[in-house]
Amino acid sequence: MALYLKSLPAAPAGERPAAPRPSEQEMQAGAKLFGQHCATCHGERGEGKGPYPALSGNRALTLDEPVNAIRVVLNGGFAPGTAGNPRPYGMPPFGYKLQDAEVATLVTYLRASWGNAAAPVSSADVNRYRSVPLD
Repeated sequence: MALYLKSLPAAPAGERPAAPRPSEQEMQAGAKLFGQHCATCHGERGEGKGPYPALSGNRALTLDEPVNAIRVVLNGGFAPGTAGNPRPYGMPPFGYKLQDAEVATLVTYLRASWGNAAAPVSSADVNRYRSVPLD
């Protein structure tokens, strides 16, 4: 394996191209969804509150593949219960109340706000992950 990897040509070092920026209309719609469903726990500026994580600078939101962010919005996120923390805080699922286009708009907003700079998400991306089992 090492010989094979060494035989590959070196990739040019350089910066990654900037992610495409969502439209102003999409950002406004995403901000509205964020205000309705997320800001109470994650803060108006994505700074996080108490046990709820900050979204500003959150690596899970800026990965090239948005699968984790999409799945958390669709299915919620809950830490495992332990003896020391039998009822951990969690995030409720929004997949039952938000349509694919709304989830795409919300995740796109999260990926492009507060210094985050990741590519927009499409409703087709959301639909693909909505229908894939979690296990």
